[in-house]
Amino acid sequence: MKSQYRYLIPNSITFTSLTCGIIAILLAATGELVTAGILILASYILDLFDGASARYFNAGSAFGLQLDSLVDMVSLGTAPTVLAFMYLYLADVASTIFIGVLAVFFALAGAYRLARFNLLPPKASGRGDSAGLTISSAGATLALAVVSDMTILTQPLPAGWLIPIMIICGILMVSRVPFPSFRGVFKGRVRISVLLVLFTVTIAWATFGKAWHFWNTVYLGWGLARAGYLQFNE
Repeated sequence: MKSQYRYLIPNSITFTSLTCGIIAILLAATGELVTAGILILASYILDLFDGASARYFNAGSAFGLQLDSLVDMVSLGTAPTVLAFMYLYLADVASTIFIGVLAVFFALAGAYRLARFNLLPPKASGRGDSAGLTISSAGATLALAVVSDMTILTQPLPAGWLIPIMIICGILMVSRVPFPSFRGVFKGRVRISVLLVLFTVTIAWATFGKAWHFWNTVYLGWGLARAGYLQFNE
């Protein structure tokens, strides 16, 4: 596809992702937390597709790269922050000042992670690792935690459980812990076995959202365990 119009495809997906993020912020601010969380997760999925479509149509550009970074900050950095703030605020688990400081910390950690990523050369790591947890994974983690707690769990956990999640995700974003890409997790001989386990557990869980939340937590734990193993064996 040689036409300049090919750039419209990934950019349109990115703008749709931005729209989801903006609406999520507005809904979260008015207390519509579940719908806001679902829109954040939709933005996360769209964030995966815009890069894939840019590569497929050979439509990568400096404009698209900067746009994608800005959208990540809004849809997967700011929107999850507002969602988590309102979740904790409405639950009245801590003072508003403490929750506000925690929210600012998470947002600033995400901004730092994006700025550091933008300074790296493409494919800086041969294994496809990222230096620190990506803002998209951190934002999706917050959204999944809120949505799962409010819609799926038969016995909701105390609202305060989101506080350590925000702190841990913020620290992981500014850290240099090497988190593998999803593509790296599913490579090699373990690909078929891992996919079979994923499929089996997802079916057993009966709900896609609950299974997604579980596997996202597994991914974070796998990344930390793998980083510790690599550090120990250096």
